[in-house]
Amino acid sequence: MKPFRVGLIGSGGISRTYVEAFQHVPDADVVAVWSRQRENAERFGREHGISLATDRVEDLLPQVDVVCVNSPNACHAPHAIAAAGAGKHVIVEKPLAVSLEEGQAIVDACADAGVGLAYAEELPFVPKFERAREILESGALGEILYLTQREAHGGPYSPWFFTRDEAGGGVLMDMACHAIELVRWVLGKPPVAKVTAHVANALHRDKTELEDHSVIHLEFADGITATCEASWVLQGGMQSRLELWGTEGYLDVDLLHGSGLELYTHRGSPQHMAPPGWTMTLTNWVVENGYPQELSHFLQCFREGTTPRESGADGLVVLEILLAAYVSAATGPTAARPHRRAGIARPVAPWLHTLSSGGRSLRSCVWRRQTKDRKERPRFRDRLAAGGLASVYC
Repeated sequence: MKPFRVGLIGSGGISRTYVEAFQHVPDADVVAVWSRQRENAERFGREHGISLATDRVEDLLPQVDVVCVNSPNACHAPHAIAAAGAGKHVIVEKPLAVSLEEGQAIVDACADAGVGLAYAEELPFVPKFERAREILESGALGEILYLTQREAHGGPYSPWFFTRDEAGGGVLMDMACHAIELVRWVLGKPPVAKVTAHVANALHRDKTELEDHSVIHLEFADGITATCEASWVLQGGMQSRLELWGTEGYLDVDLLHGSGLELYTHRGSPQHMAPPGWTMTLTNWVVENGYPQELSHFLQCFREGTTPRESGADGLVVLEILLAAYVSAATGPTAARPHRRAGIARPVAPWLHTLSSGGRSLRSCVWRRQTKDRKERPRFRDRLAAGGLASVYC
């Protein structure tokens, strides 16, 4: 059985991670790399022993079996669709695309071509998080009530992350997608009923108009709630931490701490994925972050013709939630201060009234996902456009 010939679309940091991860995957050989600047592709090829380095996607596609789309977010759709059209299996980095229409076009192109499509979200393949799900499913925590997930560091490494046209958004598009999909996966991917969000540009106003900090509250259809925090404002180090609160237990899972290797560095240590500040460096970063496991699983699914653990459909769900978060951040809910509304006998009374009225008083402040009724989506987009909110996510 011949190994898959893999081509990388993009020569940035995530492609470097892929090269290292594929060294742990015997079923794959990285044989080609593309970059918008040919000199970048050639330099990447020399550094990693890749024979074909090009700035022409049409030169890469005939030489590979699998295409990893690691280009800027706005390029995901054209690159993935071109790969599918050439009969290649496709792995698309998060987020799937910069609009629902482009995300659906990727899914449709791969289905029409009969090729595999995988959504590259590595956190469900992290050994610590896999263990957390096993503990949850064992019943040790009782019934799950609440989850929190935080993804944070000091900001992205490449300028395009700060641009609306190429990134599609700020830290939500970069890191909230991790938090959202991890909590979905840990819970078994139940439908999300409500999305509420706050976003802000706290520290990077000199670089971008986009948000650098966000808090998203998810309410699942079964009543479980989750808070997802994604931030570029952490001063030193990185964080990736999941907490699960149950009726009979509590679980705290810290991906990047607890290795026993505690490091402080003014400059940072890129080869160890350690930014400036305090970090707990991992003994094998790519493995402990789930990358080889993720890629090996995707290739096995391509061989067997099965649906990956993280599929294009999952990428679409995450993208829907991200869009809803931006809309929520633009429209509310908020309770302005000073808040001195008369006639409230006890502070808790407004919330209890909302419960007794079926939540109607908050209906305008949250977005309810229509996960199964696709006919509702155009009407939802029409309402956004009518309200002048299309620019929030276009």
